[in-house]
Amino acid sequence: MADSTQIIALYSELAQNPQKDFGWDKGLENAKAHDYNEAWIEALPEEVWEYCAAVGNPFKDADIKEGDTVLDLGCGAGVDVLVAQLHTGKSGKVYGVDITPKMVEVASSHAQIAGFENIEILEGSFDSVALPDKSVDVVISNGAINLTSCKASVFEEIYRVLKPNGKIYFADMIEISEPNCGNIDQGSCCAADGEEDWANCVAGTMREEELIALIQDAGFKDVACTGHTHYTTAKTTRGATFKAEKITKEEIRA
Repeated sequence: MADSTQIIALYSELAQNPQKDFGWDKGLENAKAHDYNEAWIEALPEEVWEYCAAVGNPFKDADIKEGDTVLDLGCGAGVDVLVAQLHTGKSGKVYGVDITPKMVEVASSHAQIAGFENIEILEGSFDSVALPDKSVDVVISNGAINLTSCKASVFEEIYRVLKPNGKIYFADMIEISEPNCGNIDQGSCCAADGEEDWANCVAGTMREEELIALIQDAGFKDVACTGHTHYTTAKTTRGATFKAEKITKEEIRA
């Protein structure tokens, strides 16, 4: 089961030493490998991209409009928060949430360095976000939901904060090992369940079809895996991108 202490320790180290080799891809080359737009790369300070540990590109399918309110769950150093602000413009608002205090500090600093004013970084868990009901147009996430031990609660919280017909666009690690080799917690099969493996995006992964079913159960429609990425954290994992839309109460009654 996930231990937030281990996760916070690892990502605190990344916050303080982004150039360290943690055993997984990161940095500007990683962003380019995921087809982050060259215009975004040029628009943001070079030092921001050192922290890019993206497992995919949630923006490749995203419909984020100028003036939208966006929430980034597990925002880390704020790379995707800043990219989201490029989409929403000055009339929009972007929130980032992370459980690691040092990452919250770095993300807030990056927003200031980039000169963005409509960004707010919150410290907290993904299943208890300090935002009102129906206050967000789009939720994004990148390599973070797998770190949680109760993913159903996370998607229920996403449903709560999204406006009617609000959208989710996220990238995460999924489990790809043989299905008959024994389950380990929430669909993670053949992955060691030590705390370090949780922190390194291995032991908390789910199979694609299981993750889709979980999102549907939380009240979303048009749930789809939109592609797979080059990113791996173990032989049993692979990066993937997903999208979904919140079902309204009217649609449920119908």
